[in-house]
Order: sequence, then structure tokens, then C-alpha cells
Amino acid sequence: MNLMQRGRAGGGLGDTEAYLILGAVGIFLVVMLAVQIFYLMTLSKCLSRISSDNRRMEPGQVWLNLIPCFNIVWLFITVSRISDSLDNEYYSRGYRPDGDFGKNLGTMYNIFNLCSAIPYIGFLFSMIGFVMWILYWVKIAGYSSVLRAVDAGEYGDDEDRPRRDKRRIDDDEEQYDDNDRLDDEDDRPSRRRR
Repeated sequence: MNLMQRGRAGGGLGDTEAYLILGAVGIFLVVMLAVQIFYLMTLSKCLSRISSDNRRMEPGQVWLNLIPCFNIVWLFITVSRISDSLDNEYYSRGYRPDGDFGKNLGTMYNIFNLCSAIPYIGFLFSMIGFVMWILYWVKIAGYSSVLRAVDAGEYGDDEDRPRRDKRRIDDDEEQYDDNDRLDDEDDRPSRRRR
């Protein structure tokens, strides 16, 4: 017995209530799809501002996240490849590295979203995942804005750019200016990934 038949039998929802519920669910799904499209547009724009040599993923590939079930795995790949692409771009431009470029945050929001399927406590995981998703979105939009501003020449002085200080290399030993001490990991030549 479906919702409409129960309503007519007097034991459940009537036609009007059932249509209102279906309409509300439909509107919710359309709004969620629109938000997802804006999110993916942000990721795609960020990748398009990275030179093709430094990209680990093409901008159009982020749209594969709209495919149900496939996106469960592809979201993890997308986060990882965007992070690696940003790392490559910052390294090749000589900018100061910025941690993991959102990789941990993006991975955690994906994990929390998967945990939202756990009965009874899934709602808690989905709320935490939602907050992390917003934080990741803002972080990637920030990187995209920096790349756009530099490409458009919106930085007035060369000192305003997010560049590393020049370094001097003496024989086998590297020395840095006091303002910018880099970790050994951040300046290995093998840092560029393909």
C-alpha cells in the first residue's frame, strides 16, 4: 500500500500531504544539485588556473563527481590530485608552500560523509562532514583567487606576492634567509609530481 492508498483508507497521509512531501524532497534535491555544481565549478576554475604541466587532473574531470556511486571513490582522487596540482604550481612559481593544500581537510570531509551512512550516529558525522566540506571549498577558492590575482597582475609590489625568499646554495649545503626557513621536505627537487 503506497502513501496515496493509505491516505484514502484514512490511516496515513492524504493526497495533499503526500504531494507536499514529494515537492519538498524534489526542491531539496534541486538545491543540493545546484550547490554541488557551484562547488565543482570552483574546483574546475582552480585547476584551470594551474599550468597544464603542473596539473595532475584536467579541469573537466571534476565533473565526474556528479556520477552517483562512482563519485564515492572519485572524490578522494579529486582531492588528492587538486592538492598535488597546487603543490606543483606553487613550487614551479617559487611561492611559499602552504601545507598540504587542503589534502587532509578534503580527505577528512570525504571520510565523514561516508561515515554518515552509519545508523543512528550518521547524522553527527554528516554535520561534521558538511562543515569540513565548506572549509575545503573556501580553502580551494582562496588558492584559486591567489593564482588569478597573480596572473592578472593585481599584486602591486613584488613583495606582496606569496614568493619564497631567494636562496643561496654553497657547495652541497643550502642556506636560507632568516625570514624563510623551509623544511627539508619542501625543497627537495623531487617535490614536483607528474
